[in-house]
Amino acid sequence: MKARDYMSGDVVSVGRAANMAEIVAILNKHGVSGVPVVDEEGGLLGVVTHEELINVFIPHYLSMFDDLAFLDDLGAIETQTMAEIEPSLFLAEDVMVADPVTVKPETSIVKAAALLLNKRLVFLPVVDADGRVVGVLNRGDVSRALTGVRSEECG
Repeated sequence: MKARDYMSGDVVSVGRAANMAEIVAILNKHGVSGVPVVDEEGGLLGVVTHEELINVFIPHYLSMFDDLAFLDDLGAIETQTMAEIEPSLFLAEDVMVADPVTVKPETSIVKAAALLLNKRLVFLPVVDADGRVVGVLNRGDVSRALTGVRSEECG
């Protein structure tokens, strides 16, 4: 079982100049959790998921706390944060994870599964020898592969 056998070859991607609002619209339209960021030739530059988009809006110091129960309402922090951030000003190249974890078409599904879990990823770009995105492999694809469920049974 190889990545090429279960990856989605119809890759939804964005260019480096796509803004956050455009990216969210694409994610929602296609029902995906993230997209590769590619150059004009389809070369992988990075990835953007909902996590990177959300992180723009969350003050970084909140990540120091394991428990946020003491914060019932962020009040002034929330108001200030939302007022300062204009989603159309942040581009894919500003928020993407550069140099993301990738797999090749011949990578085994078990290795892809381990990468997804160990690195806490939502998807893996599948790249050819030239670094061009030829597909994506998400957790659903891997679950389907490991359980033997066919695509027709998923819809």
